[in-house]
Order: sequence, then C-alpha cells, then structure tokens
Amino acid sequence: MGDADQLWTGDINEAVIEEWKAETSPFERVREVLLTVTTFQYAGAIAEQAAVSESTARKHLTVLADSGFAEIDTSGQGTRYKRSRETIAMQRIKELHTELSRDELILGIRDLKTQIQAYQDDYNVIDPNALAVDLSADEDGWEAISDWQALEDDLKLAQAALSLYDFDPDLDEHISEDAHGALADRIGLSV
Repeated sequence: MGDADQLWTGDINEAVIEEWKAETSPFERVREVLLTVTTFQYAGAIAEQAAVSESTARKHLTVLADSGFAEIDTSGQGTRYKRSRETIAMQRIKELHTELSRDELILGIRDLKTQIQAYQDDYNVIDPNALAVDLSADEDGWEAISDWQALEDDLKLAQAALSLYDFDPDLDEHISEDAHGALADRIGLSV
C-alpha cells in the first residue's frame, strides 16, 4: 500500500488552525477573532481563539483599541475587549460602496425609504421608537419594530456608501490645519 492509499488520521480542526497560523500573522489572527466578538471578552479568551499567547493578544488588542477598531471595558477585573460598532459600520459601508454602483445604491435607498414609509403609514407613527411607545404588550407590531429598525440602519449605511462617490479627501476644502476638516470647525470641535 503506497502513501496515497493510506487514510489521514489527523484532527481536521487542528490542521485548519495550523494552516491559519502559517498563513497569517498573530496580529491578523487577533483582529480576525476580534471581528467576531460582540460582547466584551478578556484577552485570554481572544488569545485562545486566535492561537496566540495572552500577552501577544493583549499587545495587539491595545493597538486595535487605540485605533478605534476595538472597544474596551475596564469595569471588571481587568480589561475586556470587543469589536467597535464603528468598525463594523465602516466595513459595511465600504462593502456597499465597492459592490454597488451609484445607481444601484440610489435604487436601494429609494426601496428602503418606500419600505420605511409603508411602516409609517401602517402604524401611523414616524419611527420604530414611537411604535414601541404606542403598542401595548399584547398588540401585533412588535416584530415590525426590529424589522423597521433594520431598514433604518440599512438606509443610513447605504446613504453613507453613496456619499463616498462624491467624497475626495484630497480636495483642499476637506483639509484644515488641525486635520479635523470644515465640519469640526463649524461645530467648534477642538483638540
């Protein structure tokens, strides 16, 4: 019996982890794991999933938190981490902008607005929060609240993706001496 005829007897999970480790840096693995973390976790738990030491995970998580990629919580016994909402939003905006043309985004925004208008008309309220206030505990409509909120979130993301078609950060009008831009100047934001 030749080598090709013998069955592999290894652990598939271990093989996949070893391949992942060979193809990625510790920083990349910590970042990838962090993208899946929706509730605060200690560095040790993230390290285990990322196949790195706890000190390596903590070092990379600190960098990711400093860059806004991760949120931190220091209210417990040590620092805990999770992905930041802004990171997920920016990734979704980038995906929409990359995958959809300007015209497709405009059509999608129109469709989302039509669906939102239908909820407003059906329930005679302006937004899902107003619906939640108006509904009694046993009334139909509670499922509509989460669906409506999802539509509004999608609309915000689609509008942001569409705005990227007109944004050129290299134009002088977007650059100010303190690097905050014209909006920061208008609202009085200072460093």
